[in-house]
Amino acid sequence: MALIACRECGKPVSTEATACPQCGAPPQQLAPPKLPVQPPPLQPKELIIYSDSSVAVTSTRVIIGGTIYSLRNITSVRMTFSPPPVGFPILLLLFGAFFLLLMIIFPFHENNSTPLPGFVLSGGIVGVSILWLCKLKTQYHVNISSAAGEIHALTSKNQAYVQRILLSVNEAIARHQ
Repeated sequence: MALIACRECGKPVSTEATACPQCGAPPQQLAPPKLPVQPPPLQPKELIIYSDSSVAVTSTRVIIGGTIYSLRNITSVRMTFSPPPVGFPILLLLFGAFFLLLMIIFPFHENNSTPLPGFVLSGGIVGVSILWLCKLKTQYHVNISSAAGEIHALTSKNQAYVQRILLSVNEAIARHQ
């Protein structure tokens, strides 16, 4: 309980009194203190850091293939890779080499000369398997980690492209904080 001055007679009155005991005036209503008016927070402008036909990285979000990832949810980003599957082409190469060796060691023709179609077939198998092995490429991935887990957000055979995306997302994360 506090005492305040009556607004009519100026005598001390309890803040809990319903009227001034001296003059009967109703108690003074205390106005709540005025809070300073603050302007609404400014929305940061979205700055485009990187953009191409399928990826856009801005200062607030990452858009990859139509999927939007908010920067405030991304905890980290990293590049991983998947080596190409080389098992079947190597087996094909070994089969062709074995078939060619077999034809050289044990000719199938009566006059001890290896028939031309056998060489063409085994050489074709070896050639196709070598071309297949040369065309295989490592796949590189942009992995985005968040509280929900980690996903391959982008996959490409172009390592420089994936690194460019990775650097752009890292720059966006640094600007966002």
